[in-house]
Amino acid sequence: MKISQIILIIILSSVLLTMELDYSLVGSGFKKPVFVTGHPSNPNQLFVVEQRGLVWGISNGKKNQTPFLDIRKRVHSPIFPGDERGLLGFSLSPKFDQNNLVYLNYINNNNETIISRYNINKKFEEVLIQFEQPYSNHNGGMMTFGPDNYLYIAVGDGGSAGDPHNNAQNLNNFFGSILRIDVDIEKGYSIPETNPFVNVSDALPEIWA
Repeated sequence: MKISQIILIIILSSVLLTMELDYSLVGSGFKKPVFVTGHPSNPNQLFVVEQRGLVWGISNGKKNQTPFLDIRKRVHSPIFPGDERGLLGFSLSPKFDQNNLVYLNYINNNNETIISRYNINKKFEEVLIQFEQPYSNHNGGMMTFGPDNYLYIAVGDGGSAGDPHNNAQNLNNFFGSILRIDVDIEKGYSIPETNPFVNVSDALPEIWA
């Protein structure tokens, strides 16, 4: 490590130690919450994702009495403490007020990762990406829309320990990658032309990093 890097780490550490952090309770009573996110146009609305397949709304600091989304029948329910499967990612469309669409990242009952588009009003799901998981951990799950309005999806290396199949270094699968897709179309998705592996042989064009 270079001396300049060490100095930078020391400076950053000092800044963090002198920062005063504040926090406030925005909701409680959740079971294995894995993620919290906001509404694209309503700053008073939050959503809490539970691993078992529920999404709860928090409006003006109060947990809603009924879930915003319930897909427990589609989602693998964790059966032991180290089981990392379940509903792992959730993001509202930037145009949610117009299209009522959300995007989901979960492990189903067949141990497959499902990336899907879900219409809240019509209760209709369209699967966009689907692939099998080799183990019960390291599934990733984070997903969010970037400032470019593309959907970014984090996929884990597939599990076990130490990536025994070297999945994360293989551009022929989604494991150990961040994907970037364009979902601003009526059906399916398209590949942004600026993705780094577009037109590269032996690589999946969805991979961003």
